[in-house]
Parts: sequence; structure tokens; C-alpha cells
Amino acid sequence: MKSRCKKFTQILTFLILFPVGTILVGTPISEAKGVRVRTRGIGARNLPRRSIADLTKAIQRNPKDTVAYYNRGAAYYATGDYSSAITDFTEAIELDPDDVDLYIWRGAAYYATGDYGSAITDFTEAIELDPDDAITYNNRGTVYSDKGDYDRAIIDFGKTIKLKPDFGEAYNNRGTAYSDKGDYDRAIIDFNKAIKLKPDFGEAYNNRGTAYSDKGDYDRAIIDFNKAIKLKPDFGEAYNNRAMAYLRKGDYDRAIADFNKIIELKPDSSTDAYFLRGVAYYRTGDYDRAILDYTKAIELKPDATYVYSSRGGAYRARGNYDKAIADYTKAIKLKPDYADTYLWRGQAYDAKGDHARAKADFVKAEQLRKKQ
Repeated sequence: MKSRCKKFTQILTFLILFPVGTILVGTPISEAKGVRVRTRGIGARNLPRRSIADLTKAIQRNPKDTVAYYNRGAAYYATGDYSSAITDFTEAIELDPDDVDLYIWRGAAYYATGDYGSAITDFTEAIELDPDDAITYNNRGTVYSDKGDYDRAIIDFGKTIKLKPDFGEAYNNRGTAYSDKGDYDRAIIDFNKAIKLKPDFGEAYNNRGTAYSDKGDYDRAIIDFNKAIKLKPDFGEAYNNRAMAYLRKGDYDRAIADFNKIIELKPDSSTDAYFLRGVAYYRTGDYDRAILDYTKAIELKPDATYVYSSRGGAYRARGNYDKAIADYTKAIKLKPDYADTYLWRGQAYDAKGDHARAKADFVKAEQLRKKQ
């Protein structure tokens, strides 16, 4: 599983957010996201709670105090209370509908809640009020990209670059959109530019490595992941991506070492790392360690169909057909229309001599394949 990191500037005096999310291998993508917003009045993430109380008193004294609503909205945003932030920015917009910053802030709050449609509407309004603001195009492009509308995202990042040619983050973001579209050569060109503008841009190295990996150029990918890790030693996504490159190259020992590091960094949120380390152990023939890792992955994510199937494969390789069948059965319960799981369970039944059940599973697998 590989991860692509989009880097989006987020000004509140606090920096870019890089949550660990999805990582690909057939696969989810881990993306670091953030939308840039401008500050007015307050802007630190560690804003004291009393600021909200003081601003509330100011609003009670003057319910038409636009600045108080603005600043309290920013304070709520900084504490992660996006719903309250949206309410305050909406009040402020009603009082001052031509203030572009209010739409940017509210759009960022909508984005944080996953309401991409409302975020796009607000960023579009901000662009209409101030069509020369490069960062708002970047913000809207970010939302389009997260929605999977890569063409619109690329257009917006292009406008950002035209207005602000030295903005490395926009090249990185456009490169990520190209990568998501499968246009890896254009993605690499953009990542090159981002790195040229900002030589310590670890996320851009990671992303370029991802593009090289998608092209099958694992050696170049590993060089980029090495650079990303050197710049940011706790960069879990880069370790994961490098591990995947090693895994695809058949360098299982190095892959396992990287998965070890990921688990060390985030032991309680490393489902994919446990699973993929299990895959590496399986491929080395160490089925017992593979089973231990698959079991840990299941503890962290009990509905992970693919992990049950993989553990079933390890049990089958060990000759423990009953446990294999139990895992395949669980996987089928979670995803009943996946033909291969019936095939694998049929093979386990066949290996233990239960030919009738084996035949039934083989027939079911063939029926499902015909429907696909």
C-alpha cells in the first residue's frame, strides 16, 4: 500500500496537517491534507478557551459585531469545533457579505467536516470576490482533488501556479492530481518543480517516489523515499511506500525492516503495516509470523476481508485446513460476492478430503466469475 501526500498550507499559525490515512496496495491512499486559510485577530492552534468566552461576551454586548463572530469562528476552528465555526462565519457573512476572508474560513471549515460541496461553493464565492488570490484556487483545487474531480483540480492548481509561480505546494498538489489520474510522467514533472522550488520538501520526494513506483521504477522510487525519510525521520507514509517498493522487488528483509519502523511509530493504527509485514513473512515461508501479523491486523480492523483471506492462506500453507476454512468462511461472510475466496476455501476442503464441499465452492466461484 502506498501513500501520496498532498501538502496544503494551512495558516492559523499552525502548520500543515499530515494524518495517517490510507496507504495503497490494491489499496487506499494515505494523504496529508490541509487547506490554507488567512487569519485575522487570532490564529494559534493553542488558542486559550477563555478567548471564546471573551468573544461570546463581546457578541452578547453587540450582536452585530462582525469581527467578534469572525474571531470566535476562527477560535472554534482552531480547537476543531468546525460546526460552531461554520455557524459563526455564517453570522459574520450575513453582516458583511463582501468579506472574502469569511468565505475562505467557512470553506475551510466545511472542508474539515467533509462537506466538499459547501466548501467548493464558498471558495468559488471567494474567487469571485478576489479573482487574483492564488491560495483560494489552491484550496478549491484541493477539494476537487479529494472529490476525485482531478481535471477541475488540475485547472485550479494551474491557476494557482499562474498567479504564484513560486508556490511549490501547488506544483505538488497538481502532481498528486496527475498521479491520481494515472498520468505519472506529468506528475513527476510537477514534483520535480516543487522540489526545485523547495529542496527540503519531503512530501514532494515521497510523492515523486510514489509516481516512480506506479511506473514500476522501484529503484528510483526507493531513492526518493530515502530522501523523504532523511528530511523527515518520522515520515510513516514514506517508510510504508519504501517498504512496498522493497516488497515488489522481492527484497523482503528490507520490507520487513520498514514495516517494523511503521509499527514502532504508530503501533495502534498500523493495520496495513501488520498486514503487509505478514505478506512479507508469508513470501519468505515464515507462515507462523505471518499468522501472528495477520491476527494483529484483524484485532485492529475486524472487518478486513482481505486479512482473513490472507491468514486463511497461511493456515492452509501450514496444513491447518480447519482454521483456513474458518477464515475463508469469515471472509465470505464479509464479502460474499468475491469468487477467489470460494476457490481458496474449496482448495482447503479438497486438501482435507471433503470433496463434496470443495466441488460446491468451485462451482460457486465459477458462477461468480461469470457474473463479473
